[in-house]
Amino acid sequence: MGALVRVWGVAENNEAIELALRPHLLPELVRRWPPVGLARHDSPSGAVLLSRGLSNDWVIIPDLEESGDHPPAMAWDQLEQTMTAFAVQRLSHLVAVHAATIAWKGRALVVPAASGSGKSTLSLAAIDAGADVLSDEYALIDPATGRVTGWRRPIDALGSDGSLTRRDVAVDSEPLPAGLLAFIEFRTGSRNEWRPMAGAEAVSELLAGCVTAPLRPIESMDAALLVAQSAPAIKGTRGEATDAVRELLAMLE
Repeated sequence: MGALVRVWGVAENNEAIELALRPHLLPELVRRWPPVGLARHDSPSGAVLLSRGLSNDWVIIPDLEESGDHPPAMAWDQLEQTMTAFAVQRLSHLVAVHAATIAWKGRALVVPAASGSGKSTLSLAAIDAGADVLSDEYALIDPATGRVTGWRRPIDALGSDGSLTRRDVAVDSEPLPAGLLAFIEFRTGSRNEWRPMAGAEAVSELLAGCVTAPLRPIESMDAALLVAQSAPAIKGTRGEATDAVRELLAMLE
């Protein structure tokens, strides 16, 4: 086996993940590094819980399997997801909820939804409408204030031929008050059909998508309560992203 470069990512609870790759792959690893919650170190720090690398086919455990010089894009995506999950599950000062986070006139539109529910498409439509996208993946909530920021990462845009293009369009923002919680998902042939939600229902739905809840239940509940108290919530389905964004941003006003 050839030489590997080893980098350790230390989460906010001091647990670490080791990444071992061919030297020429390090710039791409740095480009995909989580924007929050994982400090990069050149020597071990904290308890190392995971060790990951890349072959020419997929994600591997380095030193046990042959590392590759030309890993495919899907392997990079999976490694990035592994680092992301490791970091967000161990945040100590913010609470992470699976959600697109869109900034509009000083407030945040938070769209909680699982992967594959149309968050990325909605986020790109929001940019076209003049809004700022803070994240298409996680809303980060301060459990002390209820204010919201985003997990900044490139958005994967699906082309007409089925290919994915990474668009680095998300931006950083100061923490914003939540202006609207939209528990909506895209269904082919659907229209924008949603209903108001009671606060207790919104809290329950937020907690269901909160990845920090298992390890930090009290802070996660505090964050969900504050956001649900400060912003109205709706639930339902949406039609095409352009029309849905237009209505959602109007509701923020």
